[in-house]
Amino acid sequence: MGHNIHVPKLPNADDFSRDLLASHASKGKLYRNALLITGGIFSLGILAFLVRFFTEEFNSDNREPWAYYAAMVAFLLTTAGAAPIVAVALRLVKAHWRRPMTRVAEIYGSVGLLTLLLFIPLLFLIPSASGRRTIWFQDHDGPFGIGTYGKIPGAPHAYDLLALLFLVICGLALLYLSALPDIAKLRDQKSESRVNYNRLSLGWYGTWKQWKIVNLGVTLLGVFYLMLFIYTMSIFSIDLSLSLVPGWRDAIYPTFQTLTALQAGLAATIVGLYLIRRFARLEQYIGVEQFWGASKILLALSLLWFYFWWSGFIVYWYGRIPAEKDILELFMFGPYMALFIAAFLLCFVCPFLILLWNSVRKTVWGPTLAGVSVLLGTLVDKIRLYVPSWSITDSLDKHALSSMPGTNYPDIGDLLMVFGGIAGAIFIYLLVSKIVPIVSFWEMKEGMMLRTVRRYLRREIIVHGKPD
Repeated sequence: MGHNIHVPKLPNADDFSRDLLASHASKGKLYRNALLITGGIFSLGILAFLVRFFTEEFNSDNREPWAYYAAMVAFLLTTAGAAPIVAVALRLVKAHWRRPMTRVAEIYGSVGLLTLLLFIPLLFLIPSASGRRTIWFQDHDGPFGIGTYGKIPGAPHAYDLLALLFLVICGLALLYLSALPDIAKLRDQKSESRVNYNRLSLGWYGTWKQWKIVNLGVTLLGVFYLMLFIYTMSIFSIDLSLSLVPGWRDAIYPTFQTLTALQAGLAATIVGLYLIRRFARLEQYIGVEQFWGASKILLALSLLWFYFWWSGFIVYWYGRIPAEKDILELFMFGPYMALFIAAFLLCFVCPFLILLWNSVRKTVWGPTLAGVSVLLGTLVDKIRLYVPSWSITDSLDKHALSSMPGTNYPDIGDLLMVFGGIAGAIFIYLLVSKIVPIVSFWEMKEGMMLRTVRRYLRREIIVHGKPD
């Protein structure tokens, strides 16, 4: 009533396959330049890491020089690690509009391999859980002074590593299984690619049994990935930030970090979808519908960002014991106040004001702009949380900070490691997109077969069918 809705002509499945195959095969000069630039910055980041490694003492008593490196690893886990959940969640609720963006989100799972490799050096910098208060319960003797209460061998190093390892394996398996029908299609095209699609396709010919295995496997792997990510993000944020600051106790913090990861993962997917739509010339198949649908979820997650931050903040604000006042000063009102204000504006205020209006949500540029704001805010927020945590020089068996540390400003090595890690993630994403189609053939074709245009009263509307 009162809205003039124009229903476009639905794209043909054969035309889509032809256009996507052409886009996948013809990686032009822009793609090669992007690989060279990101690869070059990534190489500089590796060089900066090696220089820092051989010039600084590398042990758990000297964490401060690696503070920005830890923040960068946390940023990659928060953004690229959470992005596949977008595909998982939208596939579980059978949202038709998600089809062009599921593969965009799933390819971020390949970045997890880089995150895992970058995380390994941090294992040598995390102090043992023995003798201090952590979630691993190893800070005092057991009853009657016999043994150590709750001693868990290898904590926290082994369990953090295993959690991230299983998460990466699950993400790669999800991407591969989801892309298997498309790999077989590229095999049948007999392209001149150097990739051996015949071996990668594993004898896929689209039988009913094979399709059943793919659909069930993608669902199960998606559910496992979601559960693993929540666990991994929780213990990562606790062991690599919260437990490194004496007196910092916050039961909401792991949940808040997981929530910010969901927000950042969706933002990374939206920004990636925009770039693919723009530079892969797929405007006909990636329309406003995907951005409009994703913007509503991003708006809700931005509101939840404020809710969880407020829930944690208000306890400290009204608690007012000295240890809690020190935590507020360290992370919000002291040496890192500017970063806190920037993170608050970029993660909550800006996306909220942008996505508040339906006329802006129903565009391509509006959700993309909000996504860029969230990604920048997430990077600033990780620096705000992890750099102070890694700059503490107090003994970790204390119950409060003995003194307020100053601001740890980045030097050229820190900047190269941060931007080098982010560039490395983009570099891997681009490489994988050369092997796996950036948009799913089979999911898009399935969606085209399940919808049609019907006349209703005085207008034409799109009618969606149910796949099962």
